[in-house]
Amino acid sequence: MTVLFGTVEYFERELLEYTAVISLKEMGKDYISAAYSRLEDELLNDFICDDKVKVECLRNLSVAKDRLEDKIFETPIGKIV
Repeated sequence: MTVLFGTVEYFERELLEYTAVISLKEMGKDYISAAYSRLEDELLNDFICDDKVKVECLRNLSVAKDRLEDKIFETPIGKIV
């Protein structure tokens, strides 16, 4: 499957690559947030494109971060106190 630049799937893969060295559960949300901030900074400062494309990429990056956190840190309903 081809993953196109700027899509949610692209940013999910990028976040996973930044965090691939250590188990994500061991690192916690702070490490994912740091990877998110690094990608966000690259989009804002290094990526040259139309502002509409940049806004869409930033939105997709945010969705990817949320999805990744949900997949890794979701709490089963039975364990909620």
